[in-house]
Formats: sequence, structure tokens, C-alpha cells
Amino acid sequence: MRTNSYSQDNYAKASEYLRLALSLLSKHEIPPSPLNFRMGYDCVAGRNEELKTALDEIVANPGEPLTEKLEQTYSRFFIQDDKSLEIMRQELRHVIINIQDELERSGVNLSSYAKTLNRFADILDTPPPPETMSIEVQKVVDDTHAMEHAHHRLESNMMSIVAEVETVRKELEQVRKEILTDALTGISNRKAFDSALQHTIDTAQEQRTPFCLLLADIDHFKQFNDTHGHLVGDKVLRFVSVTLKRCLKGKDMAARYGGEEFAVILPQTALTGAETVAEQIRDAISSGILKDKKNDQDYGRITISIGVVQFRWNELPNDLIERADRALYLAKNRG
Repeated sequence: MRTNSYSQDNYAKASEYLRLALSLLSKHEIPPSPLNFRMGYDCVAGRNEELKTALDEIVANPGEPLTEKLEQTYSRFFIQDDKSLEIMRQELRHVIINIQDELERSGVNLSSYAKTLNRFADILDTPPPPETMSIEVQKVVDDTHAMEHAHHRLESNMMSIVAEVETVRKELEQVRKEILTDALTGISNRKAFDSALQHTIDTAQEQRTPFCLLLADIDHFKQFNDTHGHLVGDKVLRFVSVTLKRCLKGKDMAARYGGEEFAVILPQTALTGAETVAEQIRDAISSGILKDKKNDQDYGRITISIGVVQFRWNELPNDLIERADRALYLAKNRG
């Protein structure tokens, strides 16, 4: 059974997030409404770094209308996706109605044409006088031309409808990509990761094939951010994302897990192979050069710690992630 990102929090973790979220709202005197609580929960759970930054900016400027700012922030991060999908649904409904209308009109024409042919067949059963024959033949000819015209109109309208459906399909695909993509780095976001992990677990269980999960964290990122600023920090995040994608292949998936943490899913890969991939990622990132092209400033070497675990049969997503998190913690301590 598929689970959403919230259902993957076990009782202890969810309880802790609940306590932290309420504490966060209370600290900044933010009303604990359902909408505000959802934002607070996602912040303390590390689900959305951009949302956390937006809320930090709001509480840093207490003079501005708090309620209005919070509503705008909620709309930005939670409602916009729903609105985009609703627009897509409305457009598709419009297309379906157009198709139904065209088919109904075509059905009426077909029914009328069939009646004309049946009547003409009945007339031919008893030899009619020439003048009657002439009138009936002309009627069949006229109705045939009308049917041909209706067919061409239907064909033209259906081509237009097909083009409209294709446009909506492309728009829907674009919305889907935006919903599942991290805006800063361009790789998959936490929502996409949660869905992909569940799908990979389902596939591994069904096919009895191994897969591994990597959790990675940029070393000393906060210190780097404080020293060089958030803009340079963003460049580091993008650099790591690009390097991750370059080191992966096939159905492998990289996602920004939250903040400076990244996750990698390696389907059909055993632990030894995953450890090799992790080492390749570490080497590629540490050997990269990050410079400011304007003043040729060298920002130093970027390193990353990675925890590697292999999926165990019947293991829940959250349990797998916790094992990977512990492996990451050990990797950081080893240096």
C-alpha cells in the first residue's frame, strides 16, 4: 500500500515533530491554526527548506501583517499545486464535453442517413414509377452529400480536439514535473523521493531483487554558508546535485532530501555495488573545483559523507531511512 510522506513518520518521530511544531508557533506567537501547524510541522521535519526560509523571513519582520503573510506563504507552498491541477481537470472536462457533443451530432446524422437508405430499399422492393424513382435517388444523393459534409466536419473538429488534448497533456506533465522537482537544484524533491522509495520497495518485494539507499550530507555546510553567504551555498547545492546525477545511470534516482541532505535510490543493486557508487560520488565531489568566475575566488574543497544501506525484506520505508541515517552518522564520525 502506498503511503504519503506524513504516514512514514513513526509514532515517536511524529510526536516529537508535533511538540517542536507547536513550540515553534508559540515562540513566534503564530496562531496554531491547521494551516499554520502544517507549515510548522513541515519546517521542523525538514521537509521543505524553502518553506523554512520563507517563515524565517516572516518572523524576522514582525511589523508586517502576520496573518496575511502566513496565508500567502501557505498558498505559495501548498495551494498552488492544487490550483494548477484543478485547471488541468477543468480543461479536460471541457475537452470531453466537446467530444461527446461531436459524437452526438454524428450519431444523429448517421441515424437519419440510415433511415433514408432503408426507405429507398423499401421503395425498390416494388418497382416505382420513374418520377418517384428520380425523386428518391436525388434524396439519397443529397443525404449522402450531407453525410459526407458532416463526416469532414467531425474529422476536422476531432483533429482540433486531439490537438487540445495534447496541449493539456503537456501542461499536465509540466505541472507534474514542477510538483516533484526541487526548485533550487533541479533534481527530484522530497515528495518525489517518498513516492519513488515506496515504488522501489514494492518492486523489490514483488521481484525479490535487492536495492540500496544512500543518504548523503554536505560536510560543514552551515559553516560554509556562514562564511561565504547563502548565494554561494546555493551554488554548492547545485554543484552537488549535478555531480550526483552525473554519477548515476539507468533507473537510479537522486533527490534533495532536505537542506544539505541528499538521497539516492539504487534499484537492483546490492550493497557492494552501492558502496562503489558512493565512493565514486565522494571522489567526484571532492575533486570538483568551485570558484567565483568574477574574482577567481577559490571556495575550497567540498566533501560529502554518505550512509549506505541495503533494503531488508518487509522493511518499512521509515525504518530503511532511519538505518541509512544512522549509517550517515557513522560516516560523518569517521570523517
